[in-house]
Amino acid sequence: MLDTTPIIPTMTEAWRDYVSYGDIVSFRFPLAEEGATGRPKARPCLILDIEEKGGQRFALIAYGTTSRRRSNIGYEVHVRRRADYIASGLNEPTRFVGARRLLVPLTHSDFVICGSTGSAVLGRLDGNPFEAMNAVRGRIHAMRDIAADRRDMRWRGSPAGTSQRRARRTFLGRKEVRA
Repeated sequence: MLDTTPIIPTMTEAWRDYVSYGDIVSFRFPLAEEGATGRPKARPCLILDIEEKGGQRFALIAYGTTSRRRSNIGYEVHVRRRADYIASGLNEPTRFVGARRLLVPLTHSDFVICGSTGSAVLGRLDGNPFEAMNAVRGRIHAMRDIAADRRDMRWRGSPAGTSQRRARRTFLGRKEVRA
């Protein structure tokens, strides 16, 4: 019998068509401290979501770091166990910081393509890290929905009418008039 290795579509040149949330990609994530002094280094980034706008696919990616410092915190997904990070295509324990995320087109030039596979995909989360990512995704979606509701309320005015609005103060000469 012949042994065959299954072909994983995200690990081919057609990766852009198959990539989804939970995949880890290599991307040159811009950092404020690097400024304009050169190109950012390639780092693993976690895809939190895939969106389509105007016929083009975009990835919402989270910054990946091996640093244990308390900077860059919020909406974190930790991949600490050796079995988890090896299975995810990572070389060492990594923390993905969902508070530092970018929405980029899948055609962006800062994706780092592997010469042997033709793909920017390093691996995929599974198990507990995948569940932690889904919890982070849920919080991000909830915060986005809350912000959209607040914008709608401001745009349309308060649903309760003027009772929740602050009284406007108008000064006519030296007298204050409340409207």
